[in-house]
Amino acid sequence: MSHKERYIVKTGKGKILKFTDELETALKIKEEHKIEGAYIEDKKNPKKHKQTYFH
Repeated sequence: MSHKERYIVKTGKGKILKFTDELETALKIKEEHKIEGAYIEDKKNPKKHKQTYFH
């Protein structure tokens, strides 16, 4: 299974919440799941958005 979306929203434990191309959608889902340590993984720039709630 291949996903071509740019952003992947994951929890702190690595569970994938959403694949999306829109940063606004990814940020909204990250905010909804911030208690779980959600972060955004960007395929083009892997370290840019990787900030969790606990940092």
